[in-house]
Amino acid sequence: MPPTPTAPICRSAWQRQGWPTWALIVCVYCSWGVFMSNATELSWWLVSPLAAVILCLHGSVQHELLHGHPTPWGWFNDALGWLPLSLWIPYFKYRDDHRLHHRVDTLTDPGLDPESYYHWPESWQAMSPPIRLLWHLNYTFLGRMVIGPWLVVGLFLVTQLKEVSKGGLYHWRNWALHLVLMVSLILWLSHQGVIWWQYVVMCVWPGLSLTLMRSYAEHRPGPNNHKRCAIVEGSWFTRLLFMNVNLHQVHHEFPQLPWFMVNRHWQTHRQLILQRNGGYFYKGYWSLMRQTMLRQKDSPIYPKH
Repeated sequence: MPPTPTAPICRSAWQRQGWPTWALIVCVYCSWGVFMSNATELSWWLVSPLAAVILCLHGSVQHELLHGHPTPWGWFNDALGWLPLSLWIPYFKYRDDHRLHHRVDTLTDPGLDPESYYHWPESWQAMSPPIRLLWHLNYTFLGRMVIGPWLVVGLFLVTQLKEVSKGGLYHWRNWALHLVLMVSLILWLSHQGVIWWQYVVMCVWPGLSLTLMRSYAEHRPGPNNHKRCAIVEGSWFTRLLFMNVNLHQVHHEFPQLPWFMVNRHWQTHRQLILQRNGGYFYKGYWSLMRQTMLRQKDSPIYPKH
């Protein structure tokens, strides 16, 4: 295995204080508030794609917050990420599952990795044919974008209902806060003239589709965790939208590295990084789309090694 490149150090004051992250936090919340306040005066053909970009970027901001930026105080970073603009998943649940994702010894293992979309062969055989078809479609780029959001949200809700049925509720105080914030947000949207189901269908769904576009090829089964992480180089727009999480191998090597330093690290050590991840690389999302639009990127059945 090639040696791990040395992580860059935040040398300037603007890097140490995380000003690029602060700028995106302010941009996301202000643009969402202004945009939703005026949504009813605009065409939904304009509202939907712009809202999708804002909500996807908000998810990227939440991801940066849970990794300890832009302040050294975890409680303060968490407070900045609590507002559930996408409604469906509480910030604390996303935070805890994603931190566990970074700690697992075998990424993509459906028994260990909470962010795995793979299934053990025995579980796969127990599924009905229509459900298996949905998962097959979910492994195409088009399927991930169109039905992926409903599968992700549905699977999350089923899991939470099973937890409640067993007599437990994961962090009920956190759930209570999430529900209060979610209801307050829906009431505020209603006051602006935006009906909740319009917001879900026209804003949340396409926003989650964009997020799933980023995560579509992030991981694959492989001999070790390095070779399970992709590099999707992307354009300046996708690097900003995803806050460089598309350079996923770098993110897993240095999860505490601020997002605005990830691309520089990639550009400096690209050959070494590609050696470490086995050349799991896409030039950009257009390239990924052309290869997998109607063809599965791999199998949803997790291979037994």
